[in-house]
Amino acid sequence: MKKRFFWIILFTIVATIAIVISQLMFGKNSLKQQQKITQDIARFEAQIDSLQHAIDSCNIEIERLKNDSLYKENLLRSRYGMSRKGERVFQMVK
Repeated sequence: MKKRFFWIILFTIVATIAIVISQLMFGKNSLKQQQKITQDIARFEAQIDSLQHAIDSCNIEIERLKNDSLYKENLLRSRYGMSRKGERVFQMVK
């Protein structure tokens, strides 16, 4: 009787270990899946940092456009070819 009880306990322990290992290797939360999720998180964090930098640059540009009249004038002259009344604008063609 003791021998049979020992084999039942041993089989139960081995079966439990096999199930746990199979879940770690192939299950929904497997080690491979966790590694992929970790890589995805790192990629998304880098993307967030990049987008945050772009947002900061845009906010600086907005503040300059709101407050810096020399910057606005330079932007209008260089990008849009605008001039003040009475000024002549010459464009150099390559």
